[in-house]
Amino acid sequence: MTNDERNPNDEIRKAKSPLSLFGLGISSLIRDSSFVIRHFLPALLFSAPVCLAQKEREQPPPLDPIVAEREARALVADLLAQKPEENSAKAGLLKIRDAKGEERELPVRVEILATATNWLSVYETLAAAGGLGPMKLTVVHTEHQPNQYLLVARGESGANTEAKRVGAHETMIPFAGSDFWLADLGLEFLHWPKQRLLAKEMRHSKSCDVLESTNPQPAPGGYARVVCWITIEGPHGIVHADAYDAANKLLKEFDPKKLEKVNGQYQLESMEMRTRKTGSRTILEFDTK
Repeated sequence: MTNDERNPNDEIRKAKSPLSLFGLGISSLIRDSSFVIRHFLPALLFSAPVCLAQKEREQPPPLDPIVAEREARALVADLLAQKPEENSAKAGLLKIRDAKGEERELPVRVEILATATNWLSVYETLAAAGGLGPMKLTVVHTEHQPNQYLLVARGESGANTEAKRVGAHETMIPFAGSDFWLADLGLEFLHWPKQRLLAKEMRHSKSCDVLESTNPQPAPGGYARVVCWITIEGPHGIVHADAYDAANKLLKEFDPKKLEKVNGQYQLESMEMRTRKTGSRTILEFDTK
């Protein structure tokens, strides 16, 4: 078996310790807002009790293009270098409201597993009555390397299928029928080659760098551009993100909810993804007890 064909479970067994707390793509999604996930989103994986909109103020002058690109590269490097210090696990719930306004809930388990050479973010749903069979996504994060996405879909009987390797250009698909795409949960936009800083401004009462990421080869119906607000103060966290399609129409909006800094780390209770075109919405809530 080649290195490329290794089962992600082999990497999981190399983890330093069993389970701990879920992270959104940077440190821990509960302790660090960069998420959904690197983690989605998210994340990370991409806030504190949501504040009222800021009063209108004079906008600062645009950044010099050379400075904007240099600072963007440094910011992205910092985000991608933020790694979980320990293994973690957290139970959660996907609350999905589809385009028809119908609602359903899916229990989900999220794990962060650190190894000597990389770290894994694992998202796994449990079977729900009348819904889809369980689904498991493993995002493998390796420094200075593209993300690897491994997807396992199970039938309603719970029988396993082989993990399917999903290319980065194929990640603009829903996870378990939610508004979160695979690309969101891996914060795939941070790996796009074109990054620039648009401004420095306040968002949800936090001083933020506004980062624009451009996809050179957007998939049909996928993201062509993502603009996100990232806390200037470290550890960096995403407090809002907007994703646009190839026609530069706002496609999706991401907001972490109840993001607070406790003992130097961000703690997150939930995050929301909204799809503008359909009006659908998904909230991923975590059990913080």
